[in-house]
Amino acid sequence: MPAAAQPPARRPAGRPAVQRPAVEPLVAGDPPRVADYRLVGRLGHGGQGVVYLGESASGERVAVKVIRDGSVAGDAGFAREIDLTRRVQAFCTAQVLATGESGGRPYIVSEYVEGPSLASVLRERGVLRGAELRRLAIGTLTALAAIHQAGVVHRDFKPGNVLLSKDGPRVIDFGIARAQDGAEPGGDDLVGTPPFMAPEQFTGGEAGAPADLFAWASTMVCASSGAPPFGRGDPAGVIGRILLAEPLLGDGLDDGAGDESLRDLVVACLAKDPAARPPATRALLTLLGHPVPPRRLLPAGRESAAPPPSPPPGPPPVRRRYGRARVPLTVAGVAVLLAGGAAVYAGTAERSGPVARQTVAAVVQQRPMAARSTTTVRIPGTEITLHENPADGLWVSAYYDRRTEGGGDPSYVRDRSSGRFAFFGSFQEPVVSPGGVYVASLSYTRLTRTDHDTVRITEPAARRDVELVTVTKPATTFGARWSPDGRLLLLTVYVRSANDSASRGFVIVDPATGTVRTVPAADGDPTEYVWAPDGSGVLHQTADGGVRLHDLDGRVLREFRDVGELKTVNGVTTARGALFTTTCPGGSRDVCLWDVATGRRNATVPLAWNTTFHGWMDDRHLLATVREGEDAEMVLLGLDGRAVRTLATGPARELDKVPLWFTRR
Repeated sequence: MPAAAQPPARRPAGRPAVQRPAVEPLVAGDPPRVADYRLVGRLGHGGQGVVYLGESASGERVAVKVIRDGSVAGDAGFAREIDLTRRVQAFCTAQVLATGESGGRPYIVSEYVEGPSLASVLRERGVLRGAELRRLAIGTLTALAAIHQAGVVHRDFKPGNVLLSKDGPRVIDFGIARAQDGAEPGGDDLVGTPPFMAPEQFTGGEAGAPADLFAWASTMVCASSGAPPFGRGDPAGVIGRILLAEPLLGDGLDDGAGDESLRDLVVACLAKDPAARPPATRALLTLLGHPVPPRRLLPAGRESAAPPPSPPPGPPPVRRRYGRARVPLTVAGVAVLLAGGAAVYAGTAERSGPVARQTVAAVVQQRPMAARSTTTVRIPGTEITLHENPADGLWVSAYYDRRTEGGGDPSYVRDRSSGRFAFFGSFQEPVVSPGGVYVASLSYTRLTRTDHDTVRITEPAARRDVELVTVTKPATTFGARWSPDGRLLLLTVYVRSANDSASRGFVIVDPATGTVRTVPAADGDPTEYVWAPDGSGVLHQTADGGVRLHDLDGRVLREFRDVGELKTVNGVTTARGALFTTTCPGGSRDVCLWDVATGRRNATVPLAWNTTFHGWMDDRHLLATVREGEDAEMVLLGLDGRAVRTLATGPARELDKVPLWFTRR
């Protein structure tokens, strides 16, 4: 199991089954009021907008969802969510109380459900077992049966959309739901949360009621084991396992009740063929374990899902303090784009799929980083603060937000003139070229195509946005990184199969002319290709551990032996020479710099145990993350391994889920 997907510890016996949901404070830019409701905190946020905890004039608590500017929900999606939510029976979801528009942004006021989400329970207290798990399974199936009977498909059923209220589970967030007789979106629309999506949602099939049953089964596996059946992490790897692999169920599904176990029902609902999955009503009858008249099915399910009554008043129980377990934190989610390259997925956590090692890219530019910071910028909606200087050669040009499952991973690109971040798209990972002329993105939605793979190229100043065909399926490209001069884009080609994830060459894209050239190669290692220091060639790890330098036609120019594991970081030209970077050989975690002309070791940069290297910032400094407890900071690192200046600070939990992309201004 990938390190990032280790299940949380099971909660100690005696802890209450329902807690108050976590409420975060308002942040800069949040409105103090919406209509007649005072906003007192944040309940959650995602690709469509923010959900606030509000209070009416009489003190009644409500949930207020404010749709974000430019959200994929739009006016039509807003109206649809209201309509679909109102169709479903009151015991299944939070009922709509009011709707309207405030400050030009639509909002929905709904009943406030007292209780945390299943996702937060799993994160804070651990997995569910026994009667608690069984009540969850029955309650959520009852909700799905009611949803489907109302002619609605939810399409984003997952732990984050299940609230554990005092009277049983509630299913919320109909933002991407649709009527069962409604039109399916176009082929490039990918809606949902990949670890909980059904195979047909990635292959152009109809995302009907069977897809909700697949998501329900995935949620039950997650509730009982701590991880969805096909893992988390890199979306491409998750999607590949959903399409090809068998699910990993864990050992927590055997509840021992009924003629057919919960495990057997979950297995049936995880069938690759949607026609093989049972409908929600039949699945609910299976769990109830006895005949129920159709008119009594939903009431019976609701009754079976209700928690047991509270004990009568008596002497106060002895309270024990359970400390929250401290888990070593990695930088598994941190992503950084340095000047001319791709994302950094730094840290020790494994990533499934073809790109299994950390990836980072950089190119040294003429203007160095300043010695100290003079200004601070808060990343909107987060606790991450950037520490900048107008004289810096690089800045954070883009970021995307993976904090909320199902939020669509909204991404943002920085305007070169104003310095503000603007919404770029959902399920996108924008890679800004050095100087900011182009933005490249390998959208998750391209993985649903069966004909060919594509890359999106945007030229903000010219208001140009095109999609270029790169390779023919089953080949797929990953690892977008720009050349040092920002004129060419490099992609690595993979042909995915169940047992093979080796790269099969690279693609060179010229956005100015719209030309795409595929260069086959077979070095045999799953790492990505990176640019050589001057941009005239590419570097790649070989299957036997060496490093090869190729020209742009794929010919091998030079091979380096015993240099360690290639950091997928663009080569750099510095005062010390033209260099490429590896993890030093011999089991060291230090960074080694190698001369690309001679193959000799140029320098060794020592790294402390809590420091993770990301790439070059200028010819004398590297970028790294330093972790101290639950906090982290990104720093400018000298070649002696010492931090020179702080570039970004924030909670580690946020820096893990909000990748920052640095490029040349």
